[in-house]
Amino acid sequence: MFDGVSQRLTTWATMQGAGAVVFAGDAAQDGTLAVRLSLLAILPYPPPRTLTRAPLRFRLRYLVTCMSATPEAHMLLGRLLVSAMQDPDVQVELGDIAPEWWSALGWAPQPAFWLIVPVSVPLEQPTAPLAREHVLSVQTSGQIWRRGTVTNTQGEPVAGARVQLEGAPEPLYTNLAGHFELSARPEDTLHVTAVIGGRTQEVLARPPGPETPWPVQVPPPEETA
Repeated sequence: MFDGVSQRLTTWATMQGAGAVVFAGDAAQDGTLAVRLSLLAILPYPPPRTLTRAPLRFRLRYLVTCMSATPEAHMLLGRLLVSAMQDPDVQVELGDIAPEWWSALGWAPQPAFWLIVPVSVPLEQPTAPLAREHVLSVQTSGQIWRRGTVTNTQGEPVAGARVQLEGAPEPLYTNLAGHFELSARPEDTLHVTAVIGGRTQEVLARPPGPETPWPVQVPPPEETA
C-alpha cells in the first residue's frame, strides 16, 4: 500500500519540475533539482460511517523539502506547496518545523511543509448465507384502544381535563363532551387533572375491561361522601 502512495507522490513532484524524488536519506550531490519526502508519522484516520464493512484508514505524514538552497529549489518548493493546497485529496500543514525534527534527521533547518496523505484499504465484504427458513416473531404489547369520559360528581362532562398515561411523553385533553381516546394496557395508570369548583383536582384510574367504556369521575366517588 505504501508503494502506491510513493508512486503517486513521485508523479506529483515530477509534474511540478522535480528532477528526482527521494523518500529517505540524502540524494546524490550531482546538482539534480530534487524533492525529499520523509515519512515521519502514521496518524489515525476515523473510519467512515457505513452500513457495509468500513475500510482500514490511516494518514501518512511527510516532511516535504528540496535538496538545495538555490532559487530554483525554492521555486520548486513553492510550486509543490501551491499544488498540494489545491489538491482535495491531501492536507497541508504550515508552520515552523520544531528544531527537534531537524536534529533527529541530522539536517540543517530549511524551508519545508507537512503533507498529510490519507490511505484507505478496502476490506472484503462478508457474504451472509441465504436463509432457508423465514421465522417471523410477533409480540403484542397488550394495548387496547380505549374510549372514556371525564365527569364531575353530578355526571356532567368536564371539558379540557388533562388526561395522561403514566410514562407517556405527552398528555391529552377531553373535548367539549368530556370524551378522550387513547391506547392503554390493563396495568397502566391514568392521571386525570381537572378544575372542579375552582379547585384543581387529580384522579388516578385503571382501565376497565376491554369492551367497557372508561368512566372517570373527578373527584372520585369516595371523596364526595
